[in-house]
Amino acid sequence: MLLAIFTAAVLASLSTLHFYWALGGQWGIRSAVPQLLERPELRPSALLTSLVGCVLMGLALLALLLNSPEGIRWIRYTGYLVSAGMLLRAIGDFRYVGFFKKVYNSPFALRDTRYFSPLILILSCCFFILSWRVA
Repeated sequence: MLLAIFTAAVLASLSTLHFYWALGGQWGIRSAVPQLLERPELRPSALLTSLVGCVLMGLALLALLLNSPEGIRWIRYTGYLVSAGMLLRAIGDFRYVGFFKKVYNSPFALRDTRYFSPLILILSCCFFILSWRVA
């Protein structure tokens, strides 16, 4: 139960932050986007940022559903898929994100190495454990 609540709380917080950015908020945005030569590598639109916020909120709900006593098979498999996807994100694209990135001297890269990738790896483990526990 605590693992599901922890996972959902983290994902709901990240979802809220993405909605804040989609509405024009600036706090933390410089560290949230990969950069190359002091320029953002991508400039996500408000719509795309809102979509990411919705996906993160959906994942928070999935974490809570995985804790339910009824073992709905598709929820279990979805949890495993999310776990695998997060593991791949933590490993990275071998350029800008993940543990094996090549660009590592930007504010994003520093925070990705210290915070983002380890957090995503932890969330991957949480989804794996929650999925495994579903009967």
